[in-house]
Amino acid sequence: MANWTWKAGEHVTTIGPTGSGKTVLNRYLLRRRKFVVVLGIKQRDSELYGPFQRDGYRLVHRFNLESDSPDEDPKVLFVPRSDKHGADRRRDLQKAFRSALNDVMDSRAPEGHENWTIYADDVRYLSDQLGLRTEFEEIWIAGRSEGITMVASSQEPVDIPVMAYGQATHLFLFRSTDKRRADRMAELTGMNREITREALLRLPSHQFLYVNRESGEMLTSIVIR
Repeated sequence: MANWTWKAGEHVTTIGPTGSGKTVLNRYLLRRRKFVVVLGIKQRDSELYGPFQRDGYRLVHRFNLESDSPDEDPKVLFVPRSDKHGADRRRDLQKAFRSALNDVMDSRAPEGHENWTIYADDVRYLSDQLGLRTEFEEIWIAGRSEGITMVASSQEPVDIPVMAYGQATHLFLFRSTDKRRADRMAELTGMNREITREALLRLPSHQFLYVNRESGEMLTSIVIR
């Protein structure tokens, strides 16, 4: 990972079950970026929000790039508040996140810095349940030329937006003992399915298979204790 390169506008997707280690990996990857927006869908999530705040992220409930100086607070944990429930709450979150994503797409990082990186911890929920698929697709497509990066994460390899893997340069796929899930993840890589599937099934706990979809490179991780 010390030699891993991640250019502005290159998208990342991580897939793995709860407890596999994907969120820890994502935090590690995001430390390499200066301007980051984390989209938080839960009102409280100490396991997710706490570590990000310890990494220097500023928790905000209203997102406004005009009033928030990126030079002073370049890493933002955006958690919209809503006192409503059910469909009404989802509409409130949709409105807040849609506005934030549009602001990011319209903004530019200070000269000499890469543009914004957006982290969607549950891309399935955000794109489908909150109806933000169109906004994400714009980032996946236009982000490559604009230098805006999406880091998308999902627990399952099914029902995620096609562009989450089709437009991603970097895939991190965590261990799965379920042969159907492993087969689906292997399919998403666009590489040799048999080789990829067997590599996923052989991974130890908390390990991942890295795939660079542009170069065709595939690597498995190891933990050094």
